[in-house]
Amino acid sequence: MPRSMPMTAKALGELFVGIILVGLISYIVARSALGNPFIGLGVQEQLSPAVEKELVKIYGLNESLALGSLGFLSGLFKGTTGQSIVYNSPAFSIAVYSILWTLLAILPGFLLGFLASMLWFTLYGSNNPATAIIRRLSFIPGYIYAVIIAVSSWLIGWPSPLPSTSTSKIIAYTLVIFLVAWTRLLHGLIGIVDDSINELSGYTQALRAMAYPEYKINQKLIRVVMPSYSAYATTLLGMTLERSVILEPLIGYVGIGMILYRSVIMADPVLAATAFTLLGSIGYLMVIIGRVLEPTFDPRLRG
Repeated sequence: MPRSMPMTAKALGELFVGIILVGLISYIVARSALGNPFIGLGVQEQLSPAVEKELVKIYGLNESLALGSLGFLSGLFKGTTGQSIVYNSPAFSIAVYSILWTLLAILPGFLLGFLASMLWFTLYGSNNPATAIIRRLSFIPGYIYAVIIAVSSWLIGWPSPLPSTSTSKIIAYTLVIFLVAWTRLLHGLIGIVDDSINELSGYTQALRAMAYPEYKINQKLIRVVMPSYSAYATTLLGMTLERSVILEPLIGYVGIGMILYRSVIMADPVLAATAFTLLGSIGYLMVIIGRVLEPTFDPRLRG
């Protein structure tokens, strides 16, 4: 049996346990932190006590944390985590729909960054002065670019300052992801090559002895470290997805990050728990895929 098979099975088991833990923590934190938004409305005569009691029951806020957690986890795997208070729609459907919009902007930007990092390394390698500057840029947090886009939206009207998933918003969000991703991906690629320098030094010396141009040597180095680089990139993609909670409210893009932000500030515990669970689970999935990719595609690590 190939070595990758038991590793994949183990990873799937870890993912299942990870989703349960993320879901459990998300629900407990959301219920505890956001509380019950209907409490006191009856006393303030905004709702009759009977209506308040009925709403609490409809949205499952009358259950204890223990029973509520079990119901949430059970519904999570069925796609029925409960009703959103803010949107009066199934929370799971809202979260899934919004994650698709987030991926629509993040994936193209990240893919362009992945390709740009390999192209730059191929042409200029790791010792170019400009490369050193770009590696320093990798430490700029993504919210800096998002703030610039937000300021631009109010000053020149591009993209529209109103929250949406318009074409201009998608382009702006994709641009932010690209600016963040390609510098960090290049930084990671160079780091992986540097970590393997002892193993690769003889290989590069032989290529130079055969009069290979530097860009050809760099191409071959990328091929050698591609398994490790792919694993790193996949993990970074998961982290990028998680940071949507910071970026999307700044840009005004209505994806999973914006939905999670709104659910928190508007005290919607079911939607908050669902959105956070979905976001955390996908991020965790990316990390596991990264761990499985390296031994799967690296012939030196196969059984």
